[in-house]
Amino acid sequence: MIFDNIRRKVFRILMFALLILLLLYSRDLFFDIPDTAEWKHSVFKEFADIFHGRLSLLISMALMLAGGLLIYKINYDNLSFTGREHLLVWLWIIQAGGFSYLHPLSEIHFATVFILLSCNTLFGTYRKQSDNKGIFLSAMYLGMASLFYDCSVYLFIPHIISLYRFKIVKFRDWIISIAGFLVPFYFSIFIFHFSTGNWLYPIESTINGAVPDDLSLRIVEMSVSQYIFCIFILVLLATEILMPAKSRGSGINQKTISCMRSFDMIMYASILIFLLFAPESKLMLQIIIVSTTVRLRILFVKINKNIIANSLFLLLIIASAITALF
Repeated sequence: MIFDNIRRKVFRILMFALLILLLLYSRDLFFDIPDTAEWKHSVFKEFADIFHGRLSLLISMALMLAGGLLIYKINYDNLSFTGREHLLVWLWIIQAGGFSYLHPLSEIHFATVFILLSCNTLFGTYRKQSDNKGIFLSAMYLGMASLFYDCSVYLFIPHIISLYRFKIVKFRDWIISIAGFLVPFYFSIFIFHFSTGNWLYPIESTINGAVPDDLSLRIVEMSVSQYIFCIFILVLLATEILMPAKSRGSGINQKTISCMRSFDMIMYASILIFLLFAPESKLMLQIIIVSTTVRLRILFVKINKNIIANSLFLLLIIASAITALF
């Protein structure tokens, strides 16, 4: 497939990813006045006023690249699927960058990075029979993500379930995990107590943002091209699920199955939040794309013919560019 020869050269992978990002962000960077995202679901609402204009877009692009690298690292370290690992970074950029409302720097960019750090740490806990540090840190990263984007608090449920896939969980592990999740809130209470005098603000803000006024399945408001792009990705995901894997000597180990189930649980939980909490949950799409990126890469691994893989990859780039620019 195209560029398969650079799959181990991270610098070249990043350079191509940056080119795709520049294409998808070109309207915001060079033609229009960049929008400023309003942070409605974060404890750090005032943080949004620090960066404006193109500087916020550059930070957004940097966090997008960081997210792609983390997805690449998680898959390379933990999944037994081999081949076309470099596509992970590009597929992440192509999908997330295709939705223009995800371009302005927002709370979801920071939350996504912390969720990926949580996954990376959690998936490594299997190496030790007792890894208190790994359990604590993985939950703490998720707590940080919840401070940035309050809907992330619900991902603590699939996090706990995933923990059972990697370890024989004892009561002590529950306590460590809960303590790790609450530590960011503990420190934020002190920060807001001394800065604003309202030490309850982090807890109140997160609870108020995470609990919707009413629960009902609704479709998130997006443009027609964004809906079409979502349907296109769903078709590719269905193809990956139905398409048999080509025979490989290494097979799929239990660790890979556990990681894939964890990604799937994150995706299902995120989709449920995306639909139930609409329209406030619009940003949750970026977390859903984390899991779809992993699945789409597996689809490209399953495709034997390079001409089909190349054509599909170029079609994804074109569809993403049309969605982002028009």
